[in-house]
Amino acid sequence: MLSFKPRLPPALTRLCFGLVFRGRHLRVEVGRAQATYSLRAGAALDITHYGQQLTIAPDQPMTGPIPPLPPRETPRQPAGRAPARRREMR
Repeated sequence: MLSFKPRLPPALTRLCFGLVFRGRHLRVEVGRAQATYSLRAGAALDITHYGQQLTIAPDQPMTGPIPPLPPRETPRQPAGRAPARRREMR
């Protein structure tokens, strides 16, 4: 089963791609808030989108929301490995 957790980097607003999986032609369109999956050829296909199972049938696109990123702690450098401060240029 195919599994997706799409997320765009800040510089992109949209991403589309196609793939062939076991003879089925799937198109994936990712936006900021949602992703749409459409089957262009082949029998129905089960996928997961952020853990939710979706069945994509020919000519019946399915859309799933893209959840916000969970808050994360700022990473810290190991002891003695902090980057050196740059000298001020005059």
